[in-house]
Amino acid sequence: MTKKINAVKASIVTALVLVGVLVAILPTTSAGPIFNFQSVLNVTWGNETQQPFVPRGELRTITLVITHTVTKTALGNGVLATLKGALIPIHVKITETPSWCTATIQQGTLSVTVQPDTISTVETKLSVQVANDAPAYSLGYIKVKATAEKTGLIAEYENDFTLSFIPAYKALISRSLPETNLKEIGPMDTAVLPIDISNLGNARTIVLLEVTSVPEDWVAVITSQLTLEEGTGSQGTAYLVVKPPKSFGYHNDEQTIKISMQPVDADDYSKKGEITYETFLVQSRGFSTPGFETIVFLGAFALTLLIVIYIRKRKK
Repeated sequence: MTKKINAVKASIVTALVLVGVLVAILPTTSAGPIFNFQSVLNVTWGNETQQPFVPRGELRTITLVITHTVTKTALGNGVLATLKGALIPIHVKITETPSWCTATIQQGTLSVTVQPDTISTVETKLSVQVANDAPAYSLGYIKVKATAEKTGLIAEYENDFTLSFIPAYKALISRSLPETNLKEIGPMDTAVLPIDISNLGNARTIVLLEVTSVPEDWVAVITSQLTLEEGTGSQGTAYLVVKPPKSFGYHNDEQTIKISMQPVDADDYSKKGEITYETFLVQSRGFSTPGFETIVFLGAFALTLLIVIYIRKRKK
């Protein structure tokens, strides 16, 4: 029995020696197909891409988990054991991003060691930020290529992976005052002050406007809402109309009117931007004669009537 065991051991040792010699004398291109060693990579990530990315917001960091295994045939079991501990470089790079997205790999070169019948794991970080012009709620893709270098008898392997995500809505507007925020009028006149508003956000936007402060006895109304289409250069004009008091006499009044502007998503009013304010200064100078036109009309009518009566009496 002992002789049989020794004979088996000797056979195994002889086989390993022969395999080693075969590996040494065969070129890699021949040995690879014989033993069929192949790296296999897989890349996964967590739920970091599930929440919409705020344009020009935080730099979102995504952890990429890379797993590595080596496939083999039964013939290659013994040889693979001799490669245990060999270093396999792994390269990770971004191959495609949307034009409105910036993405970087924090560590593009990693390495694993050959561990027969074991899955090796390494990690790297992907940093992503989207620009202001990223179209809200549209699907964006980042393509990543992972490559395991050829190492000894283990063939090179590469695979492509795609991360999908969506940009969030960002409410952003700019305003300008083509006629400034100062207006001088007479007490019987009306001030009309235009406000040009541009959409700098990434979706169709409605701007809600409101007069938040008006002096007593003054009247001020404003365009209640303004619709701005998506895209750079989309612009609209709102109008603030102000009427000063018309009490009789001379006026030399100077008052401020304050308005608010808030952009909201045209398709979802729950998504709102920051409220901004603008102040206008209106000066009312001059005489006010409310009802004077009626007095003049009645006086003229009475005078005409008297003239007619006088003429009739003369004819008699």
